[in-house]
Amino acid sequence: MAEIVAAAAAVHAPQLISRPQNEELEKLDRGTDALHRLGRVLDETSPDVLLVIGLDHLETFWLGAAPTFTVFVGEHAEADYAGRVHRKVPVHTEIAVDLLKGLVARDFDMTFSQEGTLGHAFLTPLQYVLQDRQIPVVPLLVNVYLPPLPSPRRCYALGRAIADVLASRPERVAVLASGGMSHFPGTARYHDPQLSFDEWVLQEVGAGRWQELLDLTPVQLDEVGEGELLTWFVMLGITGEMPASMLSYQALSHHGHGVVQLIPPLAPAVAAPEPTVPRYGGHVFTQDDYRWYKFPEPSSFALNKLLHQIIVNPGFRAEFVRDRAAVVGAAALTDPERRALLAEGFDELVAVGAHPLLALSARQVVALEQQNAAPAPGTAPASGAGSR
Repeated sequence: MAEIVAAAAAVHAPQLISRPQNEELEKLDRGTDALHRLGRVLDETSPDVLLVIGLDHLETFWLGAAPTFTVFVGEHAEADYAGRVHRKVPVHTEIAVDLLKGLVARDFDMTFSQEGTLGHAFLTPLQYVLQDRQIPVVPLLVNVYLPPLPSPRRCYALGRAIADVLASRPERVAVLASGGMSHFPGTARYHDPQLSFDEWVLQEVGAGRWQELLDLTPVQLDEVGEGELLTWFVMLGITGEMPASMLSYQALSHHGHGVVQLIPPLAPAVAAPEPTVPRYGGHVFTQDDYRWYKFPEPSSFALNKLLHQIIVNPGFRAEFVRDRAAVVGAAALTDPERRALLAEGFDELVAVGAHPLLALSARQVVALEQQNAAPAPGTAPASGAGSR
């Protein structure tokens, strides 16, 4: 019978990799220190496999297909962030395929993939937790940004089914949920995360009180920027309900960076303390539908496809940087969509139907392309250089 020898949940923010100078670097350092500590847990527990429960920021899948739950079963997993940092690690294909077959047999309609580049939800734990350790992985993706989304209880049930499949295997298993905490990337609320909700979540999981979290709806998670907690609920289904010890929590202006450990427990079991943070951190839910990460309407498909091409197609991205007006003018877009693409921010794009993550990622990779294309100080621009 498989033994769960380690279990944790951790932030995967891309700033931990890119380390922009306008961030609070000491807070990023404390976050990566906590991730390194999880790596030392792997040394102490000697797992045969690391199950990474992550998600997709429209880096692996997009509107062409948006699966709810995916097991990666290829021989190697590759993870990348904006073409700047890349990792390739072996996959424990025997366990991955067993999970795929076993979960479908248990009435979960799983998707599988043998090829594809994973995003920073996987790169960050590979970079800072796994590092150079020779432990094969099994990547599992949960859809948290393209509604309709699975509920917390459905994710928990998936975790219970994973535990049931693993029960017939002999390996020592480490589980890492990659995601959280409150943040709103690509939206007008980017600098307004619900940090008080984070405080309540950490209080509840620290006491082993998970039921109210599992009762939340996907729309409520959208309202407080906590959709990535769905990966935590899959992990919880695997481990069973137990307290989580906080290794680090860093409140940045745009994101709550949390790292917690469930197994091995860091403290002996004691009676849960009485709560001091009010329910939901004092937040009162008001949304009756997704607001920040909506279902992408088919009428905006051409715009979102163009943004996706900017992100994944280096040649198209370079052409967009060379002559944005020509690329936009040739595309089958509405006039408002063209104006939004010619503007500099991403709020305009979201307002005309772009998915926030596509709008944000496209702007980010274009900025990087512009930096790379800029002539070095004291040199003349290349002949024939076009407009932005």
